[in-house]
Amino acid sequence: MKSLLNFDFASVPSLAAGLRSGLTAYATNFPKVGPPATLWLRLGDGRILRIGVEMHDLADWEEVGTLTFEIVSPADAPEMVPLPEPWLHVQDVQKLVFVSEECDAESGFSLSTMGGETLTVLPAADVYTLAIQASFYSQPFNPENDLLVYLRKEL
Repeated sequence: MKSLLNFDFASVPSLAAGLRSGLTAYATNFPKVGPPATLWLRLGDGRILRIGVEMHDLADWEEVGTLTFEIVSPADAPEMVPLPEPWLHVQDVQKLVFVSEECDAESGFSLSTMGGETLTVLPAADVYTLAIQASFYSQPFNPENDLLVYLRKEL
């Protein structure tokens, strides 16, 4: 039977509305080796969103990652890098869904601004890490799967 792996919104009421309110700052953690495991976003509505990765076992040693979301207090967030004003004007937010024979997994999201900027966040090829693609982020983008295999759905 095919499993459905949905985003867990229980700890983040109105996630879509928060992301649509825009972004004012961000931060990541950097382990000694590899990509970050956590991304913090200060939303336009003032909340701070912490994004991480959860891994799910599939058949034959296969795994698929999904994002985790949590609203945190400013005291629990690292120093954040301010973003330019155009990041406040969000045009669209889509979830990125990985579809396989074993599951449909809401794996990541893509946010587009009215000025043409895009932020894409997915689980990375290295387990429990993030692949982040945006003009303000210079590290390599190496998602768990090719970006083209994800279906885009309204968040």
